Amino acid sequence: MGRPAKGARLYLRGGRVDARSGRPVASIYFIRDGAKNISTGCGQERLAEAEVALAEYLSKRTAAARPKDRAQDPHDVLIDDVVALYARERAIKAADPVTVAARLTAILDWWGGKSLGEIRRSSCEAYVAWRTRQPVKTYKDPKLARRVSPVGARRELEDLSSAVGYWAAEAPPLYRPVFTYPAKVEGPRDALSRDQVSALLRAARGWRLVRGRWVATAPSTKSNRAHLVRFVLLGIYSGTRPGVLPKLRWTPSDDCAWVDLERGWIFRRGRREADKPTKKRPMCRIPRRLLRHMHGWRRQDEALNIERAKLGLPPVETVLHHGCRAIRGRIRKGYQGIVADAGMDPAVVTPHWHRHTAATWLMEANVPVSRAAQYLGMTPRTLERVYGHHRPDHQSDVSAAFDGARRR
Repeated sequence: MGRPAKGARLYLRGGRVDARSGRPVASIYFIRDGAKNISTGCGQERLAEAEVALAEYLSKRTAAARPKDRAQDPHDVLIDDVVALYARERAIKAADPVTVAARLTAILDWWGGKSLGEIRRSSCEAYVAWRTRQPVKTYKDPKLARRVSPVGARRELEDLSSAVGYWAAEAPPLYRPVFTYPAKVEGPRDALSRDQVSALLRAARGWRLVRGRWVATAPSTKSNRAHLVRFVLLGIYSGTRPGVLPKLRWTPSDDCAWVDLERGWIFRRGRREADKPTKKRPMCRIPRRLLRHMHGWRRQDEALNIERAKLGLPPVETVLHHGCRAIRGRIRKGYQGIVADAGMDPAVVTPHWHRHTAATWLMEANVPVSRAAQYLGMTPRTLERVYGHHRPDHQSDVSAAFDGARRR
């Protein structure tokens, strides 16, 4: 029986002589692993560096011997690779791929070159501190741009967490990194009043509120904002999420939302589109007031398509279009313009307020929670928790109980 193997180890090779010059060669630490002798390039005075080289050799040897389906050490997985896989296979299927790509780019600006093992509480907090000093890139002048909010940094960390989860489904790591997020700020749940909706529509039609008086803007402004009139009315009266509306088509579609004016329905997803588990997109009936507007828009687009056909141009197919072109991505800058012209704060009022308004108005009209939730694509629990206080009979039984006790 032979002697047991000693394993990989360091040894100092000295006493060598250069065959050409005949001069002695300085002693060098080597890694001896069975029949292999691997130079570390470290002399006798650099023992610590030689030990690091030995550790790296052992790590690489272990990784090479590990089966392909075995869990990976998070320190061996680069965040660049994780984000690249997520962007290539998952992010392109998001409702707004451009926005997701922008968030992933911001992630790599700081996390690029780091490994999954470096994700910890301190690094997440450092990322948020760094990110909230960066200007928002949608502003043309960085000096005038507002800084990224902690909520925005939190959303980017959530994207990174999703990317890690997507990677782990294919190549599970030894452990999942734990993310630390900034405190979640509850967004405003205020609804627009009918006067505010009227002001938004007036601004979308080419007017501006200046010192309490409405002033007409340039004709070009009115034409540039024509699609925003449809955007506001559709959002207020259908409660459809603002990311869905730019894709809304006049004719049946397999992969996009579409409308059926004859039967009076909005189909928020294509006929072959799968619904999302968290953001449901059920069909909804078009209210009569909105339906009258949509019939008028349809006639306008049909007349427009006749003129375009004479010129050999493709027809307009989407309900919302700008310059006869379909709108890609979300509607933001134009909406901020009409909010400012209507005398409101663009940093506060966003397109998602349309959905808040629809939910609030339904609650104020005392529509049954189950029906309102089905119309909006919410769960009854969420609708009751967030908007239930707008119902006329909210806590009326409590008030009646106290009133009765007082009478007695």
